[in-house]
Amino acid sequence: MSERYLAPAQTIEPPLVERKRNSDVTPWRLVLHAGLLVLTLVSCFFTGALMALPSGPASEQILQDPKLGATGEPGWLAFIFAALRDPHLASSGLAYAFTLIAILLAHEMGHYLACRYYGVRSSLPYFIPAPTFIGTFGAFIRIKEPITSRRALFDIGIAGPLAGFAVAVPAAMVGLLLAEPAAPLPPTGNTIVFQDPLFFIGIQHLFDLPRMMEWNPIYFAAWVGMLATSLNLLPVGQLDGGHVVYAILGRRGHRAVAVSMFALICILAVLTYWIHRWPGWFIYAALLGLMLGLKHPPLVDEYVPIDRTRRIIGVVGLLVFALSFMPFPIVIE
Repeated sequence: MSERYLAPAQTIEPPLVERKRNSDVTPWRLVLHAGLLVLTLVSCFFTGALMALPSGPASEQILQDPKLGATGEPGWLAFIFAALRDPHLASSGLAYAFTLIAILLAHEMGHYLACRYYGVRSSLPYFIPAPTFIGTFGAFIRIKEPITSRRALFDIGIAGPLAGFAVAVPAAMVGLLLAEPAAPLPPTGNTIVFQDPLFFIGIQHLFDLPRMMEWNPIYFAAWVGMLATSLNLLPVGQLDGGHVVYAILGRRGHRAVAVSMFALICILAVLTYWIHRWPGWFIYAALLGLMLGLKHPPLVDEYVPIDRTRRIIGVVGLLVFALSFMPFPIVIE
């Protein structure tokens, strides 16, 4: 009698069990991910090489190459050839590309490995090459199924920023220690100045470095990595910070914090443009506004809270945000 009624029950699994699953990455998907990674390395390489290109006559001397039959003003073809030929440009491009990709890859692999741990199907990182002043639009992974619990959501959300920050920290220290003191700003004004995050300022004080430093490729890559980390930790929508806040405070708390942060970013956008004439925060505020219109995906289990250890890790995430956030990343002086 007991065997008759217990046997079927033994085949039923609890609905909230977090199971390990095999990867569903196909060979052509691997080719796609690898191809995007290579293209992003290439675009970042030329960004780093362009950073090392001197201005004025020295630039023309490097770019004018007889093998290209260049006449008049050198163009992009001449720059591409010079970046591949000139050791200084090539080393700058390689240093920037590999440093930035290492930071972005650590960030996304933090998410990916956390998904693997909890058996949540997700893609490998997609890198986005772009001809921008940083060489990329970043990277992301696709989460392909609902996340089961607050604990899983917290771990998946916080793993990326912590991993990326862990790689950005030594890169920032190397870049700052290799940097040369910057020349005084010209009195004419209208000079674009990139402001440093709090972590950089702390390193400068710790090693008694000048406040104004000339950028090098590792310095710049670490700066971009810090900026990306802080923006992802904003507690809005499905950004990493949004996932963390949702896991800690639940749906209502997440919504309240997201609306408050959006209002603060809008105020910051106005102040930044008014004081420093930089409109970048308006663009990000618009993106955050779109995220506010999208509801955070529900969890299978919304009610079991996270433990004290994860709340402490959440405070660590808040500290990482404070050390990497730049209220005025680019100013015009």
